[in-house]
Amino acid sequence: MSDGHFSFASLISGRDDFEESFWPSFTDIMMVITMIFLIVTVAVVLTNTRLLDELRHSILAEQSAQQEAQKAAFEAQRSALEAQKAAEQAEFQLKANATLEEQLDYLQQRSSSLEMELLRSRAEAEQARTASTDKDAALAELQDKTQEQQSALATRDKTLDDLQKQFADIMAERERTQAELAAARDSADSKETELTALRTKVDESEKQLLSLKGEYTELDSKYQKLLRPARSAKGKQVVEVVYSKSGYSIRKPGEGSLRSVSRAALESELAGLKAQHSTDLYVKVIIPDNSGLSYNEAWRFTSDMLSKYDYYSEP
Repeated sequence: MSDGHFSFASLISGRDDFEESFWPSFTDIMMVITMIFLIVTVAVVLTNTRLLDELRHSILAEQSAQQEAQKAAFEAQRSALEAQKAAEQAEFQLKANATLEEQLDYLQQRSSSLEMELLRSRAEAEQARTASTDKDAALAELQDKTQEQQSALATRDKTLDDLQKQFADIMAERERTQAELAAARDSADSKETELTALRTKVDESEKQLLSLKGEYTELDSKYQKLLRPARSAKGKQVVEVVYSKSGYSIRKPGEGSLRSVSRAALESELAGLKAQHSTDLYVKVIIPDNSGLSYNEAWRFTSDMLSKYDYYSEP
């Protein structure tokens, strides 16, 4: 540094000094850490080794204690057996040392006990003999009842056989009756089918007959119309009816000119003429060329007038 300023050379020199002082310190720190790690590892290994030794010693001590306990139990059992043997020997010795009077008393008591046992045995034998006699009587009665039941059972078996035979006969008769009934039903079904077919044919024949009657009636009507003379005004009372969009006009027989009338008046006058002349009234419907009516309107009006009032509409 000169004149209060850092130079590039001084900066490089400072960095080198820093690096030279940093790396030895870092190496020392890592060495310390490695040594601490090794020390801790050694301490852990030693601790684990000590714990394993203690565990091994405790297991051996436990096994030794179990063996000692087993030995003590065996010794106690042997002592108990020896004590039992000693007690038995003492009891035997006590019996051997008993006096003759005690033995005599014992024998007398034993004799009395045997006599009581003998009396009880005799009483039980007598009771058994009595019970045996009662049982023999009951057995004989039971055998009699058994024979009676066997006889009744044989009678029932015979009756059952008879009933079974009757039932078999009834079932055979029932099957035969069912077969006959089935045959009769089949025959009835066949006849019903034939009857239905005949009815169908009759219905069809009746329909055909009605159709033929209708055709005949229609033909007869057409024939009668053909036989009737053509419609003619000759010898008839002619009434003229004119129809157009402007209205209705009529000229009755004997009148010189047409008269304008309403539809109601027209119908009324035609009805009067129909009542007066009946089969002699000839209705002449006139539709002018400039009537303004459609063909359907003109035809409907003409048909209506002729069917109501003209002589030709009479049957």
